[in-house]
Amino acid sequence: MACFYKFVNSILSNGDEAFLKEALLEVSLYSAETCEKMAKAASLRYVSDSVPGISRKKNKAGFIYYYPDGRQVLEEKVLQRINALAIPPAYHDVWICPYANGHIQATARDDRNRKQYRYHSLWQECRQQQKFYMMISFGKALTAIREHVNRELRKPATLSREQIICAIIYLLDNACLRIGNSVYARENKSYGLTTLRKKHLSIEENKAMLDFEGKSSKIWHIDLKDRKIVKILKKCEEIPGYELFKYYDENGALNVVCSQEINAYLQTLTKKPFTAKDFRTWIACRETLCRLVEICLSNEPPTPKNLKSTIKEVADLLGHTTSVCQKNYIYPGMLIWWQQGRLHSWVKRNKAKIQQLDDDSLLLYWLKKACKENEDLLLKSRKKYSSA
Repeated sequence: MACFYKFVNSILSNGDEAFLKEALLEVSLYSAETCEKMAKAASLRYVSDSVPGISRKKNKAGFIYYYPDGRQVLEEKVLQRINALAIPPAYHDVWICPYANGHIQATARDDRNRKQYRYHSLWQECRQQQKFYMMISFGKALTAIREHVNRELRKPATLSREQIICAIIYLLDNACLRIGNSVYARENKSYGLTTLRKKHLSIEENKAMLDFEGKSSKIWHIDLKDRKIVKILKKCEEIPGYELFKYYDENGALNVVCSQEINAYLQTLTKKPFTAKDFRTWIACRETLCRLVEICLSNEPPTPKNLKSTIKEVADLLGHTTSVCQKNYIYPGMLIWWQQGRLHSWVKRNKAKIQQLDDDSLLLYWLKKACKENEDLLLKSRKKYSSA
């Protein structure tokens, strides 16, 4: 976190402490202009691999590196930075940032031609932190998103673009499924919402079931009993073609929905840059917090074993390994609060309030508290890192 405190201190050095909260939120809005401003404030260069960079060439001993002007990289400090990036030997089209403070340090293509990135450690910390600040905005928007989705699903099943997109958002929110990727569906036969086939759906009376293999060979079985979504799925089954989620456009033509449409729809609806993945991040944090709070309410001690089993349960729910779930989906502050016994103390002090809240409201209530404390910590750290 030291790098992050330095980053915030650079913002505060402008003398406007009130800007901190706005800055933390703005960097999460994924605006290139804002990110460039934040990178500059943190003494990072906002870079792109479209400009010339350091390249590498294989030799008998390993790799030789060359500057854009053709000179071989011989400086020990630069070579140490490159080696620390740990770019796999099998990667190709390797681009390495010529600047040690570039926010992107390297890009390359893996053996499946997927673009991979290596970011500056400071930039990673900033983005990890802002992701969870953004969750407060997402939590506040959830009620409006759900109300809009439910209105669309209660309408007659016309399978319009908006209705199909809302059906997918409903499943993101209620079934914790991935959005789907056509490449994974084609190459791995693993599926997400936008790539589901009609063969994955079965209908029994007033119940719908989805059975399919997802990413990392996770087998999904989802039972759906809500009449609104069952009605839509029944209608989807009647449409020609093997894809499950298709819609009729204004000309009456059938179109297969894609993940980009879902993300664009969410952003238009909320005026925020939310994506389908935000639902899974929210669910992971909500389910983790609720389980940990339940343990606190039962007066069990905050043991590592309880934490480990909780993360395992949530990872299974998401179809992830525990390490991926903990690293990418669960707010680190939540785990720190548990390990330090602060969550137990907080639950004890706020027991009456907590027992009145539903699960989503509980997470939002805790996030506001945790992020406010983090802001205070960052402000206090200004003096500590001002000379760093």
